[in-house]
Amino acid sequence: MAVDTRTHSLTAEERETYANDGFFIRPKAYDTYEIDALRDRIEDLVELIETSDVLPEKQKQAILKRNIGTEATSGPASLNSITRVHRFSAFVRSHIRAPKRLEAVAQIVGSDLFCPNDLYFFKPPGTGRPIAWHQDSWYFRNTYVSSIGDAIEQASIGTWLALDDADEENGCLWVIPGSHRLGVVDHSQVESDEYLLQKRLTVSDEMEKQAIPVEVPKGALVFFNNALFHRSTPNRSDRFRRAYIVHYMKATIQHTGNRQWTPEGTEHWGTNEMYICGVPGSIQTTPEKESMNWDNALGRILTEDDIRIKRK
Repeated sequence: MAVDTRTHSLTAEERETYANDGFFIRPKAYDTYEIDALRDRIEDLVELIETSDVLPEKQKQAILKRNIGTEATSGPASLNSITRVHRFSAFVRSHIRAPKRLEAVAQIVGSDLFCPNDLYFFKPPGTGRPIAWHQDSWYFRNTYVSSIGDAIEQASIGTWLALDDADEENGCLWVIPGSHRLGVVDHSQVESDEYLLQKRLTVSDEMEKQAIPVEVPKGALVFFNNALFHRSTPNRSDRFRRAYIVHYMKATIQHTGNRQWTPEGTEHWGTNEMYICGVPGSIQTTPEKESMNWDNALGRILTEDDIRIKRK
């Protein structure tokens, strides 16, 4: 797959903003139909998993991260997140490869890419655990290293898609513009069960004053350097604040000695990482023809064959 950078190319202003601030926003990247199609597909997958007779409870828990701050016991209102959605859905994999994301990513990172992680956050009304100040590159540094000497934050990029209007009331992102220029900074343990992530950055009062909310409309796409300091707050509204995050990395990236942990019983679901485009690199990924496609099981009962990689 080759990347055509003519349609959704970076503008000079976006390139400068990304270099200076560590992020830029495309407020009308996706229309309502496209956003609702992704949301509906994810919610259909949630129902498929929850009602499955062949998935053991341990595997269900490995896919669906429950929200401890809600009384709901099933459905989107009960959930915090799904990690690595690409392992289950061809529709989602096509979303990751969409030119609306990929063309700008390729101009910043390179044309040979894989996806180390994608996440779908639900953040239901009146709940949603906050996330402390952190850098995604701090986590990635423990798992990946560049074979050509690039800093991990220069060899990767994150994208954040708003599936609902995001504002301060319902727990939007907060960032510290320019903080990516500090490189990867050590994180410490969070001393509270309130937060979703258990590692955090120590942010000075002066830096805290520079923080800004990233209030964006439904359909907005945020491109951000993985070293950018960012956090999010609880949802105090009566609205969802759903978001879909995709990380991209250069194909020249390699694993460090610290491999990503795979939940027990999920080894046959394929690799944690997903190939995207260009020349396949150092990270082994599951070929598309062998990848899962639970989309085919929507509308019927999930079977044992559906939850195994089919090698042809």
